[in-house]
Amino acid sequence: MTIRTPYRPLDITIPFPELKPWARTATRLHPRPGTPTADESSVGGPLLWPSDEEWPVCGEHGRVQGIAPGRVRRYRRILREAYARPRAEDGGPAYTAGERAELDELARTGHRPDRHDGGPLPLLALAQCYTRDVPDLAAFAPPGADLLQVLWCPFYGHEDGPFSEFGPSTLLYWRRSTDVTAPLPVMPEPAVVDRDSYLPEPCVLHPERIVEYPFADYLPRELDERIAAWEDELRTRIGPSAPWYQYDLSLAPGWKVGGWDSWHKTDLDRVYCPTCGTEMRVLLTVDSYETGGSWGAYPEPVGRPTGVEVGRDGEYRAFVCPADPTHPHRMSMQ
Repeated sequence: MTIRTPYRPLDITIPFPELKPWARTATRLHPRPGTPTADESSVGGPLLWPSDEEWPVCGEHGRVQGIAPGRVRRYRRILREAYARPRAEDGGPAYTAGERAELDELARTGHRPDRHDGGPLPLLALAQCYTRDVPDLAAFAPPGADLLQVLWCPFYGHEDGPFSEFGPSTLLYWRRSTDVTAPLPVMPEPAVVDRDSYLPEPCVLHPERIVEYPFADYLPRELDERIAAWEDELRTRIGPSAPWYQYDLSLAPGWKVGGWDSWHKTDLDRVYCPTCGTEMRVLLTVDSYETGGSWGAYPEPVGRPTGVEVGRDGEYRAFVCPADPTHPHRMSMQ
């Protein structure tokens, strides 16, 4: 199956040719539930991890209440099966009595029915991308590396950490895939996760390269003001269906590598390298939703195929230093 972004409603560089130097390519990942292998790019799939290399853990949480990954998968299966049945008389999902009892128990416990009695928690495999699959990844990779692996802590609460901002602590690993001659057969898994939306559903990727333009606050004020005036005039002529620069013509939603970073929930806050002070570039965007504006992919636009939700339906972005890919990355939430 080929998943693609619909044609843009118009080419924004026709009314504003001065935007052309601002263009950046991005690769939309288009994750969809599947059964990826360690030799494939994926979200939530198995990582090509050396069996002789220690799996990273987080030891900051001690005795915590959460939800077991097996229970998360059971919860998602209940929802899938209920929505696949004919609707109930009240128009809602047709749960069986047993399924309803399970969901009621989850709700009673605040979706945190399980306990971890201390000890380090293995990190969760969030994603891995090969440069052969994701065109924009190569521009960020250290020399010789062809594989990016992303892991995060299964618990929130790392606001003060050096590489996170109001979200899970996240680690990036670059590898040369051919160096992994004896892969780890089974990935470790934490006993509990903070919330079901931190456990990604295994997804295969359908990478697609697109062109993006900056969030408006990056642009010179005079150009930003002219774009806003153009939008107002277009709305007067066409009506509410007229495209917006921010939501239809500049930045794609969803999981992606490269491109531009959006600051739609706050003012622009440029991200700088903690080591050398260079302004950082967004490497990976982890998004709660794949759709928005005119960006719903065809043949079947979907909302949240990965099961991941960050913040309040937000985006969690990994920024890296363009001067030196070995410098620490930074995370930012929108």
